[in-house]
Amino acid sequence: MRPSNVLVRSGLRYQLFAVLCVSAIIILSAPLKALLVLSLHDERYTYILAVPIVSAAFLYLEKARIFRASRYCPAVGIPLILLGLVVWFVSRICLSASENVSVAAGVLVLLWIGAFNLCYGVKSFKEASFPFVFLLLIVPIPSTVLDRVVVWLQTGSAEISYLLFRVAGIPVLRHGMVMSLPGVDIEVAPECSGIRSTMGLFIVGAVLTRVILRTGWARSLTILCVGPIGIFRNAVRIVCISVLGVYVDRGFLAGNLHRRGGLLFSLVGFAVLIPLVWLLRRWERYLVAVG
Repeated sequence: MRPSNVLVRSGLRYQLFAVLCVSAIIILSAPLKALLVLSLHDERYTYILAVPIVSAAFLYLEKARIFRASRYCPAVGIPLILLGLVVWFVSRICLSASENVSVAAGVLVLLWIGAFNLCYGVKSFKEASFPFVFLLLIVPIPSTVLDRVVVWLQTGSAEISYLLFRVAGIPVLRHGMVMSLPGVDIEVAPECSGIRSTMGLFIVGAVLTRVILRTGWARSLTILCVGPIGIFRNAVRIVCISVLGVYVDRGFLAGNLHRRGGLLFSLVGFAVLIPLVWLLRRWERYLVAVG
């Protein structure tokens, strides 16, 4: 086949895929607007905004490998698209508007997967499995599940904060989620659980494992460590702000560092996560060398 014909067919395939993806967004526009509002106004779901960007970035960066064997596959793509449309229309009849937001996000991913298989084939989809699996994170985690995660992070942060206070030699008494320091009581409230920064750390961890690590066990171990690292990061934040508030200025307890210091203290999480990934990569190479 002449190169010009290859480019023309590639362009047509891209245009068809783009039309199908945009059409899916238009069909699901109402619940997707609700999903956008949720991610902008509920800090537990702000991570959703980053998910499509990360998935698109991996599709672009790995395009040479993903699209090298592209071919149309209507036998797989069309049934997936039809399944997504059926699920969506049934959910509109059977579910409430709030429940439809989660269903719509899942249907959007299914429609995009169907469109990708239709335009590029199963082999290309296998190569692009990580971006599409990662894209499932746009489906909001149910509030009941997320509330349990918040409680776990909250309890863990209180435990580690208390330990750090004791190690630092700072007088402290703990009563559940409340710690009594000289002249002030500090409560580790649900808002102080660090859920937003922990989800951000999870996304960074997933990206690092994809880029740097090669084995399933190393990638799984990294993801399992995200929660404890997030708890430690949040405990460091609680202790630092509390110490500054007790011994320097009470204004630190409700000041900008408390309200907007999440990004600064996220560096603590990265300072633990990145060396962990580096050590696991070294261990992978060692196992390959001795094996």
